[in-house]
Amino acid sequence: MRQVFLLFSLLFSWYLGAQDFIELQTKTFNTHTSSFHIERVIDDRKEKNLGLHNNLNGEKVILQLKPNGVAAVEKFMNLSFKKELGTTSIYIRIHDLNVQETRRNTEEVISRAAVDLSFCEMKNGRLKELYRIQRNEDQIFAANIFGFAKTIKDVYLTHEKRLRAALEYAILAFVEYQNAEQKDDALHFDTSNFDEGKDNELNKWYNIVEYRQIVTSTYHEGWAVGYTGFLDRDKGFIIPFEINIELYDVKEDFARKEGFEFVDATVIRPGIFGYKKIFPGVYGAVGVNIPIGLEVKRRLETDRDIYKFLVGVSSSQGIKIIPWKAYGLVLGVEFFQQFQNSEIYTSDIGLEVSFGINF
Repeated sequence: MRQVFLLFSLLFSWYLGAQDFIELQTKTFNTHTSSFHIERVIDDRKEKNLGLHNNLNGEKVILQLKPNGVAAVEKFMNLSFKKELGTTSIYIRIHDLNVQETRRNTEEVISRAAVDLSFCEMKNGRLKELYRIQRNEDQIFAANIFGFAKTIKDVYLTHEKRLRAALEYAILAFVEYQNAEQKDDALHFDTSNFDEGKDNELNKWYNIVEYRQIVTSTYHEGWAVGYTGFLDRDKGFIIPFEINIELYDVKEDFARKEGFEFVDATVIRPGIFGYKKIFPGVYGAVGVNIPIGLEVKRRLETDRDIYKFLVGVSSSQGIKIIPWKAYGLVLGVEFFQQFQNSEIYTSDIGLEVSFGINF
């Protein structure tokens, strides 16, 4: 029993050590003469934290509001909405409160603070919702394709600013809503992004490193390695960023039939690739590219290598499977067609499979 308690204590200490805290700056803001005060904040979130993020040391930690979500939001609101004689008691329900970041494209990272709040009154012992608002505060940061380590500090240190801005927007929208109810004024705050049941998560950026192997083709065999990066989305075509290097050789029996000891080639493939999400984790993939490289061959009767610049056009169609959104295995299968200026063959078709890691 003592050993179990010690193990639990160690694990609990490790868990606590894997947290970082964000403290909201308690600054007053113009409330436009409100007639209410915040009686209580209720946190309805399943996970009562801001999410998993990189801290200033690059370590993955759970971010928390200091000392917790309820106390931080209450302190922030009460500074501008003091309890006074005759003011109405308002209850705030937190449906969502988090911070996120993901790559937006090959040159930018986006960070978001998302809030989803309900403002309620107590009626006959039960809370009645008066107004609900979702608000996203986004900020774009420059970052190169190979990572955003230099950007992590900028992102991390500005989470508080975006959280505070989102909360302030939400409460001022409620103030305006109440005043408009009384004066029949038009609303100026944008609440159009509210959609109950819709989450406010940023789309996931996938980093994939893959190994591709030709399973069968008419004339050649070989393999390729490549990197693919793309921002996931449900609608429309996804245009990924891709870098591929291929190493292949002509099948030995065919090469000898044409009078060569061997025919090797190294190729890169700039082009246009597109994914279409079929359903979560499964994508249709199509591509048109221009294989550019160097062909090296040697005739049977000589010891001299012959070099030739290769260029052509290729297309592919297939399926890519990414079963785990965060990290894990990536599988794919593609049917390809290729035309090029090789002296050995000018066209080929085949099938290849791919195995990769998403990170």
